[in-house]
Amino acid sequence: MNKNSNSKPSSILGKASAVISARSFLLFIICCALSLLLVGRLFYLQIIRNSYYEEKVIAQMVYETPISAARGNITDRNGRVLATSFTSERIYLSPCDIKSENERVTACTYLSEKLGISYDTIYEKSKKTTQKDVTVKNGVSEETATEIRAFILENDLTHFVHTVEVNSRVYPYSTLASSVLGFCGTDGGLYGIEYQYNDILSGVSGSIVSAQRPDGVQMPYNYESYIDAENGAHIALTLDYFIQNTLEKHLEQAAIEAGCESRACGIAMNPKTGEIYAMAVYPSYDLNDPYEVVDYYGEALEELAKQYGESSSEYISAYRAYQLEQWNNKCISETYEPGSTSKIFTTSMALEENVSTPTEIFTCSGSYVVSGWTIRCHKAGGHGTLTFAEGLQMSCNPVMMRLSQRIGGEAFCKYFKAFGLTEKTGVDLPGEGDTIIKAEADITELDLAVYSFGQRYNVTALSQLRSVCAVANGGTLVTPHLIKNVVDDDGNVLYEYKTEEIRQVISSETAATICQILADGVAGNGGAKNAYVAGYSVAAKTGTSEKGTVGNKRIVSTVAFAPSDDAEIAVIMMIDEPTRGLIYGSQLVAPYISLFLADVLPYLGIEPNYTEEELAEREVPVQNYRGLSLDAAKAMIKESGLKYEVIGDGTSVVDQVPVSSSTLSKDGTIILYTENASKSEVSVVPNVIGMTAEAANKALTDAGLNVSISGRTSEGTTVVAQSVEKNSEVPYGTIIKITMRFTDETE
Repeated sequence: MNKNSNSKPSSILGKASAVISARSFLLFIICCALSLLLVGRLFYLQIIRNSYYEEKVIAQMVYETPISAARGNITDRNGRVLATSFTSERIYLSPCDIKSENERVTACTYLSEKLGISYDTIYEKSKKTTQKDVTVKNGVSEETATEIRAFILENDLTHFVHTVEVNSRVYPYSTLASSVLGFCGTDGGLYGIEYQYNDILSGVSGSIVSAQRPDGVQMPYNYESYIDAENGAHIALTLDYFIQNTLEKHLEQAAIEAGCESRACGIAMNPKTGEIYAMAVYPSYDLNDPYEVVDYYGEALEELAKQYGESSSEYISAYRAYQLEQWNNKCISETYEPGSTSKIFTTSMALEENVSTPTEIFTCSGSYVVSGWTIRCHKAGGHGTLTFAEGLQMSCNPVMMRLSQRIGGEAFCKYFKAFGLTEKTGVDLPGEGDTIIKAEADITELDLAVYSFGQRYNVTALSQLRSVCAVANGGTLVTPHLIKNVVDDDGNVLYEYKTEEIRQVISSETAATICQILADGVAGNGGAKNAYVAGYSVAAKTGTSEKGTVGNKRIVSTVAFAPSDDAEIAVIMMIDEPTRGLIYGSQLVAPYISLFLADVLPYLGIEPNYTEEELAEREVPVQNYRGLSLDAAKAMIKESGLKYEVIGDGTSVVDQVPVSSSTLSKDGTIILYTENASKSEVSVVPNVIGMTAEAANKALTDAGLNVSISGRTSEGTTVVAQSVEKNSEVPYGTIIKITMRFTDETE
C-alpha cells in the first residue's frame, strides 16, 4: 500500500487555493470601492454641500418675521409735513402650524367678528397648510391688534395667529406737489423724491428670527433673535408750502382759461441759490390714490368707453397711458420750443460781445430774409423804428436775427453752452429730459436766425428758467435743487445742500442792463406789461412758439423775476396747446404771473414801494362797523377816504355791505344798515366786459354796486372778466371785482 494514499492531490489543493484567493481579493476591492464611494458621498454631503443642507435644515427650523422700518418724512423748507408714514398692524396666519380643527374654527370665528371679514374667507386662508404667512388684514389699528394679541395668548394660539407692525405712506395734502413728491409702491418709491431718495427714506427692515422643533413646537426663548429695524432719514425740501399752493392755484386758473389740451407746468425758484420753491404740473393727481386717472382725461376716456367698453384693450391701453402721463413731471421730462423768452439770451450775448448797445436804432418792416428764407416778425407790418431795448421789450424777431448775425455762430454756440442750454440741469429728480439742439458744426445761418428768437430747438421748462436765472442773479449759472437737508430721528443733520455755482456766463454789468430793460418794459408798454405788479419792479418776458411744423398748435409761456435789480424769486409758467382766447404768452400767462408774484412777494418779506400814481389807485380795506354807533361808523368811514350811505333811521349799525375784510377803491361806498332798516334793495349787475376801467366803474356804481379792480387801469387795458355774471341780482352795494388786461396782440 502506498503510504501517501490518504493525501489529497497537490494539483487539486493548488487550484482551490488560487480560486479562493482571487474571489477574496475581488470582494475586498468591491468593499473598498463601496467604502470609498460612501465616504466620498458623505464628504460631498457634509463638507462640500454643508452650507446648502444647513440652509435647508434652518429653513425648516427657523421662522423669520419681518419688522418694517419706518419710512422717513418729507417736509417743506419750514417743516410742514408733505409725506409721512403711520404705523398700523398686519394680522396673519401660519396655517402650516395648525394643530387641530378646533383651534382653526376658534381663530377664524373670532377674527371674522373682530376684523369684519367673512368667516369663509378667513377659513379658506387657514387651509393653506403649506404656508407660514397668509395675510388676513392690513392696516389694523393698534387698539384692535392689542385685543387680538390678548385673545391669542388666552387661547394658546401663538403658533397659529400672529400680528406685526407695518408702515403705510400718507400724503396730508393729497395733490400738493404731486409731480415732485411721487409716491410709493410695495418695493419703495416709484416717482419723484420718493424714488430719487428711496434708499435714504426707506431705512433698513429688521426681523424676529425664531426656531422650532421638527414637531412644530416653538424652541425656548434663547433660540430667538431680534434684529431691530433702522428707520429711514427725514428729508426737508426747498419747497415752500405757501408758494407751492399759490403756484398751483394760479397755474390751474391759467390752464382752464386757456383751454389747455396738453397739460401745463410752472416753477418758482431762488435765482441766487437754485432752491426750488415750487414746482407744479396741471393737472395734479392724488398721491394717496395715484392709480386713479384724474378728471382732466375723463372726457376722452368716456368716449373710449362708449365706443369700445371699459374692458376693451383700447380703453385699458389709454387708461394706462394717461396714468403714465399724469405721473410724469412735465417741468423736467418734456421739452418744448421756448420761443421769445430766449430773446433774453440773444440780447445778453450781443451786449457781452459789444456788437450793440441798448440805444442802437433798428428798423423792423415785418420780416427779414436769411439764406433766401423770409422770416416774419410776430407783428404784422412790423414795429417800424425801435431801439435795441425796445426790440427786447416788444419781442421783435428781425432785431434778434440781426443781432445773431453779428454775434456769429461760434460765439452764439459758446454762450448757448455757457447758459446751460445744451445740457441737463442736474436737478435732483429722476427722469430729466435732454435738450434737443443741433451740434455746432451742423448749425446753419438759418438755424442761427431762428435760434435767436427761441425756435427749432427744445429745452425743458426747468432748463429755461435756470438759464434766465443766470441773468437775474448777476450772471452766474447755478444748479437747481430740491433737497435742503437730511436729518435722522434725533434731529442730527446728515447732509445739507450747498449752493452749486457752475460758471460765470455774462458780466454783472450786462445782466443788470438786461434786467433793467425787461423791468422798464413791464412797467411801460412792453409785451410783458400784463405781468406788472403794483409796488414792485418786475422783469418779465413772454413767449409764444409753434408746436411742431404741422397744424397751428402753440405753446405759450412767461418767465419773470423780482425785484428786478436784486431778484429773490424767479418763475416760469408754460401752457401746452391752449385753445381759447388770444393765444399769446402775454395774454394767457403773464396775467397769472402777476397774480402769483402779487401773492408771493409780500410773503417773502419784500416790501412794496409804491409810486404816487400807484398809491392813488390803491384800494382801501373795509373795516367791521357792526355794533358801532352810527356816528362812530360814519367818522371811521370818512377817515378811510370812503363814502357811506345809511339805510334806516336807527342810531346803531346792525349790518353792512360790503362785509369787512373786503377792499374798495377810494371812491367806493359802504352801505350801513341801522336796527330798523329794510334790506330788500337789490341791484342788477351790468355787463362791463370790454369796457375801460373808467366806463366799467361808472356802469357798476350807477347800478348801486361797488368796484374792486385787479390789474392796471392804464390806457389800453379793458375788462376781461367780472366776478358776478351780467343780469345777476345781488344785494345793493355788493363789490363786483373786475379784471383789467392789455389785450393788444403781442407775444
